[in-house]
Amino acid sequence: MVLRIPQAVKAGGNLQIVCDYDLEGAQLYSIKFYQGEEEFYRFVPKESPPTRVFPRPGIQVDIYLSNSTVVTLRNVQKELTGFYGCEVSADAPLFHTGIMSAPVIVTEEPASLPDLSVEKGKYSLGEKIRANCTSQGGYPPANLTWYINGKEVKEWVGTIVVEVPGMSEVEFEARSSLFRDGKLRLRCLATQFTLYRQSAEIDLQEDIPQLAHVMGPTPPAHTNEVNSGMNMKTSLPLILIILLTEVSPR
Repeated sequence: MVLRIPQAVKAGGNLQIVCDYDLEGAQLYSIKFYQGEEEFYRFVPKESPPTRVFPRPGIQVDIYLSNSTVVTLRNVQKELTGFYGCEVSADAPLFHTGIMSAPVIVTEEPASLPDLSVEKGKYSLGEKIRANCTSQGGYPPANLTWYINGKEVKEWVGTIVVEVPGMSEVEFEARSSLFRDGKLRLRCLATQFTLYRQSAEIDLQEDIPQLAHVMGPTPPAHTNEVNSGMNMKTSLPLILIILLTEVSPR
């Protein structure tokens, strides 16, 4: 006996429950389907009609898509989250009975896309990077997973993740190995089983210190005038010597 039922379905969709069984040559006496302990569908081959539906709040059985092994529920809502099972009974003389059950979650998508926020856009090496990701609404709250440069954060040493339903925070140190050409890509992925998958991402920049320009002192504006005067004073004695030589008597 095998019960095949999805782990989760979207609200408003159909839920199909399949109960496979092998009676080893015996005839089927009845098969019953339950939500929790409440029976909502029964198939008895010897009765006419063989199918019977028992009214339950929120449960809408599609008779045309139900038979001796399958029952289909239409337009399921999150209130129908719970355990579903089937009970198979063989006919006389043995009347062997088998029972199986499994949980189903009826999901509702979050009200909006995940929201990713950081304290600033540029970080120096050694600084702490802190980011927050929030997924509003939804049932159950979306599972939030962090990625740095495409790799899940659990693969990075030194990351701290704090989670509460619908919200997650990550903290890690800005290291040169995390920046590629001065850029780091941070991503938050929100999922509900395989039914919902949305993400938000942001690029963070490495704050690289800029080298200051080195300039020498500017010469005073009158430097050339002073130097010119000094040259004139230096050459003055030479001129006097020449003049004295010319007026000496022979």
